[in-house]
Amino acid sequence: MIAVLNRKGGAGKTSVTKDLGHALAQRGPRVLQVGLDPQSSLEVLAGLGFDTPPDRTVSRLLMPEEFGDTTELDAIVHDTPWGTQLVPASKALATAERALGEIDRGGTTQRLRRGLEQLHAGERWDTVLIDCPPGMTALTMNALVAAGSVLVPTQLDFLSVAGLAVLMQTVEEVREYDNPTLRYLGIVGTQADERTRHAREVRDQLEQLFGEHAGGTLCRTTIRHSTRVRDAHAAHLAVGQAYPEHPVSQDYRDLADEVIVRARLEVGPLAGAR
Repeated sequence: MIAVLNRKGGAGKTSVTKDLGHALAQRGPRVLQVGLDPQSSLEVLAGLGFDTPPDRTVSRLLMPEEFGDTTELDAIVHDTPWGTQLVPASKALATAERALGEIDRGGTTQRLRRGLEQLHAGERWDTVLIDCPPGMTALTMNALVAAGSVLVPTQLDFLSVAGLAVLMQTVEEVREYDNPTLRYLGIVGTQADERTRHAREVRDQLEQLFGEHAGGTLCRTTIRHSTRVRDAHAAHLAVGQAYPEHPVSQDYRDLADEVIVRARLEVGPLAGAR
């Protein structure tokens, strides 16, 4: 399970979740996406909107005591237009987020992990991509406790890179106290215009801090800025579906290849055979 995470809004988390998910699915792995952002951007892109009934959303996993056994748990799993499946968020997730902050709630950071176990996510899908909200909330903590690894999209600008230090400190604390197997899958530059001097300088800085000679956390792939991503959003498609020959679609295919290697995912005829 991969938490797609950045404390800063606008880093491209939802786009990476959607378009990486499509690129992975094209290579064979069965992909489940989980929406944990009450803004429900991924869900709007999938054509579900903001108002999916709560018992058909991720709220069912986070607050099972509020729903009982009213419907089969599989009712929370929806097909997406880009070839994956999705456990969506909705605007009701904000209510669940507040409830998880109540002192008398037990196991508040373990809810997503336990819910995905009940859904048999590990057996049914080869990888799970969790679209995290910005900030470090109870929802984010649930993602970090459930996940095996963290993928960090970041824009190539000074403030975004400066914020990585705080994010990495939080991940280290979760690893120490809540999820000792949590690791970094990678840091990936997004919305990059490497024609600009600033973007090139920031990429060089990331290379020095996280590149191959400093642990290799930085992905080789950088996702270019392109208006085609927004155009694909409007069509409720992955950019690789709408514009398969565009360079940004190739970026996502390259990132998928990196993730397959880093996460040791099966591809080809073996994927999905279990």
